[in-house]
Amino acid sequence: MKRTLLTIALAAMVCGSAFGQSSDMKKTIDGYKAKIETSNKEIADAKKGTQTKTWENRGKLLVEASKANIKGISVGMQAAKDADITKITLELLMGAPTEKKTEGDYELWVYPTITFYVQNNQVQFWKETYVADPNALSNAVAAYKKAAELDPKGAYKDKKTTMDAVKDLRFSLFNNGLNSYQLKDYKTAAKDFASALELKDFKRAENDTLIPDGQLAYYGALCANESGDKAEAEKMFREAADLNFNISTCYHYIYVITKEKGNEAAAFKILTDAYKKYPQEEQLLYDVINYYLEKKQYNEAENYLNTAISEHPDNLVLYSVKASIYVQNYGAIKDKYKADIDKISQLKKEAFRQRNNASEKARVESEIAAQEKVAAATKADFMANQAKAADCYKKMLAKDAKNYDANFMLGILSYDKAEIVQIEKDAIPMSEDKDGSLAAAKDKDIHACWKESCEWFEKAYKAKPTESNPLQNLKMLYYKLGDTANNKRVKELLEKM
Repeated sequence: MKRTLLTIALAAMVCGSAFGQSSDMKKTIDGYKAKIETSNKEIADAKKGTQTKTWENRGKLLVEASKANIKGISVGMQAAKDADITKITLELLMGAPTEKKTEGDYELWVYPTITFYVQNNQVQFWKETYVADPNALSNAVAAYKKAAELDPKGAYKDKKTTMDAVKDLRFSLFNNGLNSYQLKDYKTAAKDFASALELKDFKRAENDTLIPDGQLAYYGALCANESGDKAEAEKMFREAADLNFNISTCYHYIYVITKEKGNEAAAFKILTDAYKKYPQEEQLLYDVINYYLEKKQYNEAENYLNTAISEHPDNLVLYSVKASIYVQNYGAIKDKYKADIDKISQLKKEAFRQRNNASEKARVESEIAAQEKVAAATKADFMANQAKAADCYKKMLAKDAKNYDANFMLGILSYDKAEIVQIEKDAIPMSEDKDGSLAAAKDKDIHACWKESCEWFEKAYKAKPTESNPLQNLKMLYYKLGDTANNKRVKELLEKM
């Protein structure tokens, strides 16, 4: 499955100044280790462990500890110092690295406890090599939840200080999730986003809208899906959809995940139920159409395509997909028509053999008449599908006269129509065309189709001069038509490509 890029514009939450010496970084981390150990003892204490303040302080401590290496640095931040001394950069916050080296497309800025990956003078992601607590942020979430649970008045979640602290924690989890994603550590990224989502029951300040809960659920779902945890991905996609975030994409993934389990009926029910609930979601409609196309249930696909076209009349892809149904149809019909014509030829041979047996000859001639009606109906079906396909492509051209696909496919339609005439020509018995006039008439029709095909392919080439397919077809058609001048011109164009 194609990876989906997670992005957001975030302002760096900067605190503190650059470390004086590289050795101070490990000392700082060790200091937090000691403080966390003290906090562990406090929450285990019979008295302190039941106080909201103990858990609140623990939450703040763990968030601080998690940022000890990063110091407000975020993805996209400029690395080297800038002439503008007011600009916050990696070097300004961290000081000079102990080492710089390259790894693939990245320049690595190495510090004693963390390595930053820099590209085009921008921080892309980082790897922490020494931390106070690898689970600091998820433990901080648990601490704030416990603080709220122990609050005797139940007002802890509504305090401004709580809202500010939770906002800071959510940002840290989100930033770490993005970083883990860039490292392709999808399991950790999913955990970070899920942990951030656990804070959704805490009241937000009015201006705390930068990272909505729906986005956390959605990003968590994408990362869980990438990690292979399909159950967690499905759960998170459902939560994101319930939070009105990327509803159509969420249900698309839920549909795909369910389908991958082998339960196609359940998957399709999920899809159709979602479309009924959210008919305005374009992607869901397209997924339903694609389902019917995959199943070759073209009538159902056409019905939904008509709905899609009525709602999105300027989406030319819809016309093209609808036309492809008719092209698919007439391709199968062409084979049937050849079989019908072949049967007529065989019956005519049988009638000739029975020319001296009046009753048998009459019986066979009756079969010929019946088979000719069948063949006529088949041809009518072929032409009807051709006309419907042509109508779709011409509607595309009415909106974009230089549309390559429409012009090219109209050339294909004309060529395919010539093949039907060729089938008829090949079936003409010599006994019925002694002067060759019937075959000549068919040749005239074939040439007319080929000339029409050339006109469309010429337009397709003008629409997209870098495409060689129209020229290849033109070279073949002009050769068949005996048009040496145009055949030479097209060959020269091909040679220049």
